[in-house]
Amino acid sequence: MNSKNTENAKRPDIVLDLERLKNNCSNNLAIVTELLNHLHEKSRPKWLKALREGIEAGDSESLREVCHGMKGASATVFAWRISNIALELECLARDGEVQKLNERLADLQAAFDELVEWRKKHSELS
Repeated sequence: MNSKNTENAKRPDIVLDLERLKNNCSNNLAIVTELLNHLHEKSRPKWLKALREGIEAGDSESLREVCHGMKGASATVFAWRISNIALELECLARDGEVQKLNERLADLQAAFDELVEWRKKHSELS
């Protein structure tokens, strides 16, 4: 099994692993909410802007760096769907596939939107 398959095997295809996040935050829902708010309100706009600028400039390396950071930050809060897409985008950027990366931006936005909708169903995170 290559390293990419090994990494993917550890990455569930779920929006968010709330139990793991709560566990890492000592079950403090205020911290959980703050982390998720930061991901959506601060990081998301910054990442999307950087991705659009990198695509416009055709700068694969800056795109790879943004995607790598997004992958790690979203995995840290167990937002797996976002992290998984960021991993795919990072691989596209590494391979210089800027156009394919651009085509996947809608999927990334959809993953962020999905997290917003998921949170609405979990009133304890409002």
